[in-house]
Amino acid sequence: MLQHRPEIESLPTARQQGLIVTSFAKPCVDFHWHFHPEVELVWLEQAQGVLHVGRSLTPYYSGQIVMTGANLPHAYGSHPGQRTGAHWTVLHFRPELWGEAFWSLPENRRIRSLLAQASRGLVFTGGNVAACAGLLRRLDQRWAGDMPLALTLQLLDRLARMTNRQYLNADAVVGDETDQGDPRLARILAWLDERADDADVTQAEAAKKVGMSPQAFCRFFRTRSGRTFQRHLNELRVARACATLIGSEKTVGEIAFESGFNNLSNFNRRFREITGRTPREYREARGGVGE
Repeated sequence: MLQHRPEIESLPTARQQGLIVTSFAKPCVDFHWHFHPEVELVWLEQAQGVLHVGRSLTPYYSGQIVMTGANLPHAYGSHPGQRTGAHWTVLHFRPELWGEAFWSLPENRRIRSLLAQASRGLVFTGGNVAACAGLLRRLDQRWAGDMPLALTLQLLDRLARMTNRQYLNADAVVGDETDQGDPRLARILAWLDERADDADVTQAEAAKKVGMSPQAFCRFFRTRSGRTFQRHLNELRVARACATLIGSEKTVGEIAFESGFNNLSNFNRRFREITGRTPREYREARGGVGE
């Protein structure tokens, strides 16, 4: 569980070359609420769960690329009951290290626009993701003769041309200029990531975790997160359910109870309220299987 303000991570290679690529293979994606000065691109080769970016909550699943701007707070969380393996590749880079004159070139206009949009958080889906993932793989493996900066620019230009994208926040969110960096918020978000599937979780219990009265906590959480505690909890549970609907063949009933809802009718009501669709409609629209 995080106990401190989100740290600015030290990436020595990024300071020297302007970028660093790392691949991970773990039982699940560990929740880590943080931000850093590097722009981040993540290719989710095999993973599912809930993505926290700024003030947004959204399901993530295999086959997506996620882009977060410099100092944009974020965390990936896997459902505690779904530890079947995760594989993802991360690119960090510092555009400002490549020089102001370079970015002022007219041919970089599309990429400059993309980098500005990344301050809101972006999720890319669709057929072009595979080609972008291939470039990330080449950056990771450093094929003989490859030029990392040239490949990165090619990757960014491909992403800039993609129209199949989702913006995660209405406006830019920066961790060191907002309440998103409050260590109490980090502590509560990490705790909820562990406990969201417990139908008995309460706001009073959450308030105790940070030594606040329920009334003070209610105001604190709404100010810091942009939503009430119960709304956040429902959105987190529904986002987990969305990821499971796409990534598994479990029945809607199984997913409802696994996600922390104590009855199916309440789950269906909250799911439609948040997504605008029933669970079955959501699964069918996203190409999931089951029932």
